[in-house]
Amino acid sequence: MYFRLVEALKRRFIMELRSYWQYHPLYPDLPDNIIGKFSFRERPSTGIVVKTGGGSHVMLSADNYVGIIDSYVNLAKYQNKPGLAIEWVREDALAIQKNNGGFPTPPGVYYVELTEDNEFYVDGLANMYNEILTPVDTFTYSMTSLPLKGTIRIYEMPARYQLVEGVNYTVDLDAQGSPTGDITLTQALTGNRYLVADYKHPVGSRGPYTISPGFANNTAIPGVVLAFGRRNKKGDIQAIVVDDCRRPAAQVYGGKWELTMDFDVVARDVYAQQEIADQTVVYLWGVLRPRLSSEGIEMSEISLGGESEEVYDENGDDYFYNSSFSLTVQTDWEVHIPLSAFLRQVTPASQEYSEYTASLTDAQLRDANTAIRQAKDMGVELMRDPYFNNRTATFEVIR
Repeated sequence: MYFRLVEALKRRFIMELRSYWQYHPLYPDLPDNIIGKFSFRERPSTGIVVKTGGGSHVMLSADNYVGIIDSYVNLAKYQNKPGLAIEWVREDALAIQKNNGGFPTPPGVYYVELTEDNEFYVDGLANMYNEILTPVDTFTYSMTSLPLKGTIRIYEMPARYQLVEGVNYTVDLDAQGSPTGDITLTQALTGNRYLVADYKHPVGSRGPYTISPGFANNTAIPGVVLAFGRRNKKGDIQAIVVDDCRRPAAQVYGGKWELTMDFDVVARDVYAQQEIADQTVVYLWGVLRPRLSSEGIEMSEISLGGESEEVYDENGDDYFYNSSFSLTVQTDWEVHIPLSAFLRQVTPASQEYSEYTASLTDAQLRDANTAIRQAKDMGVELMRDPYFNNRTATFEVIR
């Protein structure tokens, strides 16, 4: 984590300095020579080298625990797959803002499958909750979408009594040609009773999308930022769970690193060396510092070093002129550990039904029409890190 954080910070400083110096008329070649570590093929006449001087860990709390984050989205593992391609997921605040504060993607489970090492598709299963079924005739009711087999739950309202498939109703999903998904009751409803349904339905496949290792994608699933690392391998599958409201999604562990960044200025002319060093220090401390502060990068101290000379041409008495300065920077780090799934609904059962389910074997329970195993049947599993297994907070947290 330390070296990845330092490398990202160096790239940021290099990018900012290149942007600042690209318009200076006296040093047109300087932006191309602002790099990390002395990796010049040939020593340039002017250049700035950005290096890491060291760092120390700043703990903000015991065990680095920060709290719990609430989110619309959560990352889950797919059964028998490595689940390494996506490092983390977040909400896309700009997409939510453009959607008038609502999440732009319907609730459901969205599977991200890598068809190549640098390419992926998204296949979604959207949730439909409490849909009031439309009567076609006395015994037949229709849904607005074609449900996925095995995800249908039919309730008789207003008592919300759950009906049992094969006993109280049948579903047209196995018909040859074009199944309708219509519900056919074995007994007609009486009085003012009506039916509602919970189910999942496919929303189609989208892609392909290109993977850039170390960068994020915010277009494949609107409202979701998918951050890919460098462990992308063809065939890997991960699941993105989207809820209809923000729920506890992950435990947050974090802290700060206090880093020392060293800057070496190289020039063939002593006055050029002084000008480049002075203007770079003024820009970093006076202009860039408040802007980076809003992003969690705090410059706390700047130290100016001495000057030195290196021989360029002994016969011609020509030299390189060097100077250096260093910055002390504090920057945040965070790790999000996804939480397990939540219980959306608990349906009270009668004593006879409880006794019946208690007498079933594991194989019979798997075949029973219950919602207990639905998440596992869909291949969704909890993301686990071995370090955090069986670890619980031993101190109070204010949420």
